Amino acid sequence: MELTINLGDEKVRLKASAITAIHYKNQFQSDILKDTLEAIGGVEAIHKLNNLEHASDYRKLKELIDGIDTVLIYQFVWAWAKTANIKLEPFYEWLSQVDMPPATVLLQEPGFIELLVRNVYRKK
Repeated sequence: MELTINLGDEKVRLKASAITAIHYKNQFQSDILKDTLEAIGGVEAIHKLNNLEHASDYRKLKELIDGIDTVLIYQFVWAWAKTANIKLEPFYEWLSQVDMPPATVLLQEPGFIELLVRNVYRKK
């Protein structure tokens, strides 16, 4: 699956495939499946956060925010971008050069959740 997103003024192509897991493991020394399952909990938290009408319930707000791991989302974006462009710089160099929006904005990009889910499950 492929997707193109805007990072500031730059269009970045993202692609999920089997090689994505290898790029991810080489760069972050972590398993993409494990991290995706953790991030999916954060996605649920973001949806709940977007549905909060009043910020007066600070405990609930804190619980929701605690479920979001921004760095994981940025790591996924890098791994997908690396899959689409093998010449992409290492994560820290690349991240310092792009205008990365907040993770909550990325998760709302059309197709983003589908890419995330493809890290866990693929139909034949």
